[in-house]
Amino acid sequence: MFRNIVKQPRFIAAVFTMIYLIIGLVVFSVSLRTAVIVFSTFTVVLLLEPWARLAQKYFKIKRSLSLGFGLVIIFVGLITLIVFLTTPLAKEASKFYNIVVDFFPSVEETKITSFEVNTNIDRLLSEENFVNGLTQEEKGSLELLSKDLKSYYAEIMKTVPTMESSFEKELKSIEEGLREKGNYIVIMSSDQTREASYEELNEVTSRYLSPSNAATLSEELLANAMQVQSQELWREVVAYFMPKNLDPVRQAATYESVRNFLIQVQNILREFLPSLLEKVPSFITSTGLVIFFTIVGAIYLSYYFLSIKEIVPKLYPKKVRKIATEFLSDTYKNLERYVISIVLVAIIVGIVVGIAIKAMGLKYSLLMGLWAAFTNLIPIVGVPLEFIPLLLLAVSTQNILLVIILLIVLTIVHAAAFILFLVFMKGYNRINPVMIILMIVVAGQLFGLFGAIIAVPFAILIKMLWIHFISPLLDEDQPVDGTS
Repeated sequence: MFRNIVKQPRFIAAVFTMIYLIIGLVVFSVSLRTAVIVFSTFTVVLLLEPWARLAQKYFKIKRSLSLGFGLVIIFVGLITLIVFLTTPLAKEASKFYNIVVDFFPSVEETKITSFEVNTNIDRLLSEENFVNGLTQEEKGSLELLSKDLKSYYAEIMKTVPTMESSFEKELKSIEEGLREKGNYIVIMSSDQTREASYEELNEVTSRYLSPSNAATLSEELLANAMQVQSQELWREVVAYFMPKNLDPVRQAATYESVRNFLIQVQNILREFLPSLLEKVPSFITSTGLVIFFTIVGAIYLSYYFLSIKEIVPKLYPKKVRKIATEFLSDTYKNLERYVISIVLVAIIVGIVVGIAIKAMGLKYSLLMGLWAAFTNLIPIVGVPLEFIPLLLLAVSTQNILLVIILLIVLTIVHAAAFILFLVFMKGYNRINPVMIILMIVVAGQLFGLFGAIIAVPFAILIKMLWIHFISPLLDEDQPVDGTS
């Protein structure tokens, strides 16, 4: 039976397809940047092809002209967004981080990160009372002052190893001896960090501010720049939902349980969020590089795309090319429809959420709109990721009615987005939600956040492989060896 299956054209086509998939995964694994460029280039082409067909059919525009026009619109739009939105987005992200900190419990032993120090500096330099007391010349120098202060704090936060004394050596030997016996002792590290001083801060601030303003700012920086401060807004939320007739003991227990849970969530967030936000400048630089190579790749790939579509089936043996062509054609159509659907839905959701946040009188509408658009590129899993910062933003207003309104708006928006997605995908293969989640988990482990985005296209490819190759082989009646 196995020999009969191996001889089947579908099996041979499946083997060749798996070989090419493995080669593709190897290419993706070599470099994340290379993988992003390849994926972005193919995505742009998938968006351009329907437009080129539409322009030829209804507007009688030549394919080359329609492709050129589409490429210009896409990349000029992206570059414009990066150039004009980078600075306001970075500022909004920094300020929004303060809202996140204000919601969670205050923990004294929390170690402050360099990003949080920079956020505190930005907050102190933008406080209304401080800014109103500055001259126009001083206001114009705030950017340079901010840069110098961040450099100063970055320098003093570096650990300085101290010389190990004989006493410390003796303590270490005692610790090692106890450890061998199964006991443990905690000894503080001898690494030290410098402490900020008023004199040094005043020296920096005096370069740009008057003596009185420099002194005021130096005092504020010394007191608050290296402190993780929180207003603990979670308490008001818990108090609102807690039954009023609950006895004090159970109320205290509830507060403590919620606090412990939020501290755990806070620790998880603080492990990656500050470091992620610190990488925004380098990410922007990398994005520029990715866009450049994507432009070059998209120009050539879109121009030669029709020729490539004819060449790709020839990578299969002649006797299986018909089967391979059907698989490739069906896979391409499903990928094209999925990419168009998910991108359009993400853009629509991002715009609607941004407008809704603005209409509700909340800040950071630009940041929240872009975050909503980005998370909607990840089916199913992206929606909870979108809700978390939006709810934190609403909760920060301490207006429960606003939180309820936001939840209703988001529910309506996503219900409409889901229906719209189904309309776009009508007549095409859709992936089971369980398989989507599984693929997102697997691809996320392999490629991180980028893996979560490419998980569904990869799942579509696997489903097409099953439909065209595996399922027909399993359903086919195979003669037993030695019989006809």
